[in-house]
Amino acid sequence: MNIKSVAQLRALLFEMETTLGLVELSPNERDILYAINEVSSGHPKAARSEAIRNHPLAASIPQATYHRALKSLVQRGLVAHAPETRAGQYVLTDQRAP
Repeated sequence: MNIKSVAQLRALLFEMETTLGLVELSPNERDILYAINEVSSGHPKAARSEAIRNHPLAASIPQATYHRALKSLVQRGLVAHAPETRAGQYVLTDQRAP
């Protein structure tokens, strides 16, 4: 793989994020949203806060920034607290980014 291939992948990702409205989110919010999607399991597909936090996309985000970004995703309606679960579990909603 070379830098040109990475640049092409990055351009494709940017186009996809734009189509989905994800460019309106901060990079940290996007990374947390992607991490939730990857670690979600069960029915409904819920993600434990610890699993989200340990995902490679979210692991390097400072703790306070992580919590602010997660709270922002909840306030935007993109993520919700998992119903009928204990605290610290989240689900993706059907809403699209603004």
